[in-house]
Amino acid sequence: MLARKCSYALQSDAARHVNITINPCCTINVEIPDEKQHIVSELDCMHFKLTGKGILLVCNEKDADSPRSLRIHLSRQDAFELCEHIDDLIEEHEQLMSSLSY
Repeated sequence: MLARKCSYALQSDAARHVNITINPCCTINVEIPDEKQHIVSELDCMHFKLTGKGILLVCNEKDADSPRSLRIHLSRQDAFELCEHIDDLIEEHEQLMSSLSY
């Protein structure tokens, strides 16, 4: 079970991109290097929303001191690919936990 890394063009500016790492511990790291933005979120603290500009990815950071969120627009194709990566990782995680319980 390995982390999955991907990079997508931002819908707002195709020259800029977002780097996303989905970790086996069910967290997601989202980084926009050009804007020096970075957030770590649990998978259950993120969601997708359909908008006129594509699909909005919203990641909320769980930090009691200073809660932050990051919102980025992805193309539909990129958002669906990201969903597939997340689903695959969750399935692998569940299989591993099931195997360890025996």
